[in-house]
Amino acid sequence: MTKFFRVISIALITLIVFCYGLNILLTKQVNSINPKQSSVAIRTFPIAQTHLDMPSWYNPVLSGHSVISTNDHDYLLIKITDSEFVTVQYSSLLLATILSPANLIILILMGFWLTWYLGNLQRARREQKVIEQLNVQTDKLLSSFKIQLPSLEIVNPVTRLSQGLSALNSHIATYARETQTSISQDKLTQLIDRHAYIEHLDRQLNSAELEKMHCALLFIDLDGFKQVNDSFGHSFGDEVLIQVAERLASVLRNHKLNDINPTSMLEQNLARLGGDEFSIFINNIDSESKTLDVAQNVLSEIERDFVLGNKLIKISASVGVAVYPDSASTPHALLQMADVAMYRAKTDGRGIFKVYSPEMGNKMRRYHYLLEELRLAIACQNFHLSFQPIVHVEDCAIDYFEALVRWDHPVEGMISPVEFIPIAEESNLILELGDWIMLESCRQMSAWHNAGMRKVKISVNVSGIQLKHRPIHDWVMQKLDKTGLPPSALMLEITESTLIKASNSIIKELEKLRTQGVTIAIDDFGTGFSSLSTLADLPIDVLKIDRLFIAQANENPKYNEILNSISELGTKLGLKIVAEGVEELAQFDLVKRLGIGSVQGYLVSRPESSINVGNKVLQGNVNHVAATGTGVWQIEPNG
Repeated sequence: MTKFFRVISIALITLIVFCYGLNILLTKQVNSINPKQSSVAIRTFPIAQTHLDMPSWYNPVLSGHSVISTNDHDYLLIKITDSEFVTVQYSSLLLATILSPANLIILILMGFWLTWYLGNLQRARREQKVIEQLNVQTDKLLSSFKIQLPSLEIVNPVTRLSQGLSALNSHIATYARETQTSISQDKLTQLIDRHAYIEHLDRQLNSAELEKMHCALLFIDLDGFKQVNDSFGHSFGDEVLIQVAERLASVLRNHKLNDINPTSMLEQNLARLGGDEFSIFINNIDSESKTLDVAQNVLSEIERDFVLGNKLIKISASVGVAVYPDSASTPHALLQMADVAMYRAKTDGRGIFKVYSPEMGNKMRRYHYLLEELRLAIACQNFHLSFQPIVHVEDCAIDYFEALVRWDHPVEGMISPVEFIPIAEESNLILELGDWIMLESCRQMSAWHNAGMRKVKISVNVSGIQLKHRPIHDWVMQKLDKTGLPPSALMLEITESTLIKASNSIIKELEKLRTQGVTIAIDDFGTGFSSLSTLADLPIDVLKIDRLFIAQANENPKYNEILNSISELGTKLGLKIVAEGVEELAQFDLVKRLGIGSVQGYLVSRPESSINVGNKVLQGNVNHVAATGTGVWQIEPNG
């Protein structure tokens, strides 16, 4: 309604101004008329018979003029003589005034102005409708996002639209940042994840290529983290990972390596790659020692005690370093090379860092090649077993046969177990391979057992991976039931380092096997640093002394004393003692003097095929084997 009155007011004012303007022009025209030479018809009226009138108040065009009205026309007074009124016809004069060139120009300009003004009014009306529609749509969006606008003292559609759009823009920016953060962020540590990190590396390496810069990447893997999870639970492990992320973030701050993403506001030079693996990117190596200083700082930070409640936890880290462009030129390759270097740091002792070199790459390629070949060999069962006898020192009677897996590769020939067993354990392929080894060992021993070797046991190595992932009691008993081998004919060899870290549930499983007749042996005894109290609590029957002690005993008196102590300890605990790695007669004599009951090694025999064992033990000795339940393995010093 206000707008309507405003338009009416403007129209009236315009009309009045126009009329007064016309009045001025009309007055000028009247003053310029020459009665004797006028183009407009002149008429005179006698004064005595004529009455002059003033124009109506509502006619501003004639304001200030006198008018003589007749039946047909109105006349304007232009002059008074002694006897007459000199007048001009109003309509003719008005037309002449309007049609004058100056007035025509003014009228045309006023027409243009009026057209422009009316067009503006119409455009404003349309814009107003559009703004109203936009406000409706904006209100719907605000409502759907549950956004409340603050109240304003003066509200008009444009202000409201501006306020609504500003609120929506702020909400969308926040939503985009939160979405980007959610996509890119590791939920536990709040660091960016592997995918976002690789995208960041790609951008940084492209920039480094253009600017001819050197960069470095640190691949960080925690040592001992698995034990934290196993010992204290995953909640403690998660807290350790959170604290590790915080410490690594402090390393970036200390060395001024921060690079914050403007959208997600996340640090881009530090990422959690997964599990207990982290990575730091150094986007400009401006000094030779910078990368090494950062790596050493990382090791120092991780080695500090972790305080979790009332517990102190110590772990370390192995760090691999790869340099761009020396080590690799793409994000994935750079990560892989740093991973290779990290793996070397682990194998060289843990708690250290290694810088990638091409020689490491060769080892990794060998590792992955053997891994794939190992998968294929397990699927095709391209393995066979060899058996190494363990004999009594007094009469060389066979106590055990240790089953040893052998891999005859179709291209490379025999591949040492020292090379492929660690790969099988790291990849968990040892589970499938171990199933086959246990089944075949029990099957072969069952055949020898039925042939008369009833006092001989088959000894099978069991890894820590198998203990963790197999229900050891049920798994062993299932293999024994399947092959018909009695539990008393089986011995499980477990390394000392594995057994002392075994959980209580695994110890109970092994104890159940012992009660059913299975023998448990500690392999490589002397390398795991187990205490006497721990040893007394373990469910074991046999100690197999590591070959290192046997090799050094005749040269180093200290090792001799250790062997003597182990022998006495075994006697007191009721354990059988086996000396591994006996390769010389002097070593055999020493073991015998120390009272160690059984020996194993190349002096006795190299690992033999099942056919050779059968030929050597059973052929021609069937009666002796049947009577004693075992056979005799003759020692051949040169073989």
